[in-house]
Order: sequence, then C-alpha cells, then structure tokens
Amino acid sequence: MRKEQGRLGLIDLKFSMESSGTLWNVIFEGFDQEVVLVSKFTGREPKAVNALYRFGFLICERYKECRVEPKDSGIEIRKSLPENDFELVGQWTKLMESVREEMTSLMPSA
Repeated sequence: MRKEQGRLGLIDLKFSMESSGTLWNVIFEGFDQEVVLVSKFTGREPKAVNALYRFGFLICERYKECRVEPKDSGIEIRKSLPENDFELVGQWTKLMESVREEMTSLMPSA
C-alpha cells in the first residue's frame, strides 16, 4: 500500500474550470454556459514528466474533442463542454483520476 501511495505522488493532478461568462451573465442567464475543464498533470521527477509527455502525445493522436498543452513539468488537458453540467464535470474528474492511477501503475519502480 505504501509503495502504491509513493507512486501516486510522482504525478500531481489539479482541476480548474474556465468560462467566458461573467458574473453578470451568471446572474441573468444562469450557469448554463460553455465551460472549459482543465486537468493539470504535473510530474515530480523527470521520468514522470517524460511519461506525461508521451501520454499527451497519444491523447492528441486519438482524441480530437480535447486539447493537450505541454508545460514545463507536465501537461494540461482542456475539454470544452457546451454547458456547466455537474454530472459531466464529475465524470470527467473521475476519468482523469483513473488516468493518473493508470499512468503511475505503468511507471517502473525506482
């Protein structure tokens, strides 16, 4: 268990959400506006960063509905949604957490 927790520490995952809507839009139009979900994967070691770059390349090749941006210490995956749907956001979050677990499980032990 401790070994697996250590592996998960190789890659950090953070979430954010972006929208072009302003507070004024939210007040008068509601929350149903286009949003961009952002998942930031950050490697703590060079081997983790390299694995993230390889993974980002695979995502770019296979999935056109999201955008992958390389960063200095990892990658950022951006997914547009037509509206701020709580259920879809939850599904995306679970998917990204599963991806992180899968990537760390495939990394060689130190």
